[in-house]
Amino acid sequence: MKDNQTKIMIIESCFNVLAIRKERLTIDWIENRMKIFMNYTLKSLKAQTNKNFLAFIQYDPKSKDIIETEIKKYEKLPANVKFVTPEEFKKIVAEKIKNYDLLYMIRLDCDDMYHKTFIQQLYDINPSKQTKVIINQNGYIYDSVQNRIAKFFYTSPNYYTLIYDVDKYLGGERYELPGGHNYVINLPHEIIPKRNYIRHAHTHNDVTCFERYNIKDKDIIKNEKMINEILKDFME
Repeated sequence: MKDNQTKIMIIESCFNVLAIRKERLTIDWIENRMKIFMNYTLKSLKAQTNKNFLAFIQYDPKSKDIIETEIKKYEKLPANVKFVTPEEFKKIVAEKIKNYDLLYMIRLDCDDMYHKTFIQQLYDINPSKQTKVIINQNGYIYDSVQNRIAKFFYTSPNYYTLIYDVDKYLGGERYELPGGHNYVINLPHEIIPKRNYIRHAHTHNDVTCFERYNIKDKDIIKNEKMINEILKDFME
């Protein structure tokens, strides 16, 4: 791609719009997930060395009152981070991107984190014209319950950035991902080798993920100082 093409970075995150869990609309669930978002994901967003991005956290409109109540318990959100409904997301994105050449649609779960230099890395990358997605295969898994962290690799993970020509996106183009993120690797792609993400295991998702992914003991970082240094690179 040409160096002079203008890019807009948009982080897309789902809070409780996916009907996977019945409790996603309850006060207790929202309160707990909001705490995790504010204490981890938001800190990662605020720590970005390049703040020229927009982050939209999508929530189910049926939970609007609870969401607004919970947000008020915390420090005011940065101007570039907003909680929106899916319909609001579509309208705002269409408005925000129209004066740019390229849209970088960055996927991030609302309890996970990107390295504080990640947005800058995306601005620095000059992908080929054929590239449709930038993939982060290397990262970490962090268990905040037992305070343990491990190196993690996934061939086609959910830490990716889709690249769209803005005119085509506004015209309705969307890349098909049959089966979800496991298909991303099949798109024309480029890979960032840096450990750019933290997959966060906590009491409200899957604290046994170390076992589920068969994490090798040699990949587990047990030194508390090293754990804190890694977290600092993502949250401060």
